[in-house]
Amino acid sequence: MSIAGEVNGLTILLVSVFIVCFAVTIVTLFLIFNKKSELNRKEKEIMRAAYDKIILQSQLEIQEQTFSIISSELHDNVGQILSLAKVQVNIMDERDALDRELLLLIKDNIGKALNDLRDIAKGLNSDRIKTMSIYETVEEELDRINRMGILRAIISRDGQECRLDEQKNLILFRIIQESIQNCLKHAVATELTVLFSYDAACLKVCIRDNGKGFDQQEVIARSQGMGLGNIARRASLAGGEAFIESILNTGTSVHICIPYE
Repeated sequence: MSIAGEVNGLTILLVSVFIVCFAVTIVTLFLIFNKKSELNRKEKEIMRAAYDKIILQSQLEIQEQTFSIISSELHDNVGQILSLAKVQVNIMDERDALDRELLLLIKDNIGKALNDLRDIAKGLNSDRIKTMSIYETVEEELDRINRMGILRAIISRDGQECRLDEQKNLILFRIIQESIQNCLKHAVATELTVLFSYDAACLKVCIRDNGKGFDQQEVIARSQGMGLGNIARRASLAGGEAFIESILNTGTSVHICIPYE
């Protein structure tokens, strides 16, 4: 065989090897791409399932919290006011002359009971969280706390209001509600402030109290940090983030950031 024939044969062999290697590389890359796409799809499905689960969980928790509040208000407020009105009616019934001053007190107490019942009926309407802005919903919640007289609750906002979508609205409200309830149960605070900051890309909320605070490392070490982790997990599923700062004998702050998109 001539040298030229050998060169041509070697060239053909090298080209064939190159084509085979190229084809194998393309097939390998295609398989890797498909595998990554499948993994990404499964991850998205898992994240979506977790998001749907947290939405449902938030709805149930809000309902449970609402029913608990309604039960308490019916017993502590409406029930006591109507009981007092009943006693006043009995006193007036025992008297021979009409006591107009006592009658006015009875009318005033019945009016208070009716107002409380209207507020309770409003609280039963779950659509309020969907139709009202998150600021209005939290403002309503703090108004109720102020009427209870447990502590002084203040709400304020900074920037031009921009609404979240319905699902993020629900998740954020539950995070704020949970933070407020933690304050009422554990902080021994006299003042609670909630600040809404409307940035260009996200809504920031800070819930701060002047209570006794706590040692975060100690709480986590005692495996009691479930609530703290739950707040951060909910925020991350809504595409945002949340963290808690607490100083002993000074107070606790919960910082939340949820993007509009």
